[in-house]
Amino acid sequence: MRTFIILTTLLLTFGCSNKDNFKGSNNDSLQTTYIDTLQTEIDILNGKVQYIGFIDKFYFSNDNEAYIELYFIKDETNADEYNKIVKLADSLIYQDDENSRHKFPDNLSPKYFDLRGLSKLKIYDNDNKLFCNAEFLRVEYLNQNISSPFIAVYKTEKIIKADGYYGISNFNGTFEKKNYTISKDTVLTQNILTKLNEQRPYYGLQNNGTHLHFSNNDTVLSVVNSENYAYVLLTTNKYFKVLYKSPDFENVSDLRIIPLTKNKLPYILTRNVKPETDVMWDKLLYFNWTKYTATNRQRNE
Repeated sequence: MRTFIILTTLLLTFGCSNKDNFKGSNNDSLQTTYIDTLQTEIDILNGKVQYIGFIDKFYFSNDNEAYIELYFIKDETNADEYNKIVKLADSLIYQDDENSRHKFPDNLSPKYFDLRGLSKLKIYDNDNKLFCNAEFLRVEYLNQNISSPFIAVYKTEKIIKADGYYGISNFNGTFEKKNYTISKDTVLTQNILTKLNEQRPYYGLQNNGTHLHFSNNDTVLSVVNSENYAYVLLTTNKYFKVLYKSPDFENVSDLRIIPLTKNKLPYILTRNVKPETDVMWDKLLYFNWTKYTATNRQRNE
């Protein structure tokens, strides 16, 4: 009987000891996986890919924070997938009657969002003057009335008070010398629309045509809106060529001519809206020697 009790005690002790060791092994493995995932996020953020995009400020906050909207890893995300990702946000950062900010887990961010090259940004004002530097803080879900995007939040050296600023990552801060002047010539805009056989946009012509007049010749690069489409054109006294027509209904609501060129013509950063809706998105356009086309996820690769 005593022998049986001793054997039973030894078996129970051995079993409990192995069970505890197994738990410890699992915890170590999970911790290692978490650390590896965070290192992956850091590596992706520090990647040498250049991003160019508009910077948005939180209109309900006066903190040194700003954000950009993120692209998903997948090219297409349906409503069910979107809602599942929203539910992964794990803590509330801010809330009022109309808005709320929710932190997204650091270890899951690189799985769902394109974070390439987003570690640090140089922020420029509407005149292409350096305003401040910004450093990545975290990914958030921004719940608001019109649209609810996932965003990369940045700590800025100064508070951004104006709209229309933009940021560039992996940039040495040296722009190319501009060889053009910019105008909002409404007569030229109307002449272009007439040649295109297009109607003027709903909001008129005043802010719907931007024209770059090159210094050494009569060449003009124009970005214009028609009633339903956005165009980029190159014209001279004898030449008229469409370099870009939006593939879907689209108007440019804001733009920045970036003093960086690709194949001798500048990058064009646009904020776009679907006519008569609140649907908005951004694009970075570049010249490929034949036409202007949108870069992949606003990366200059």
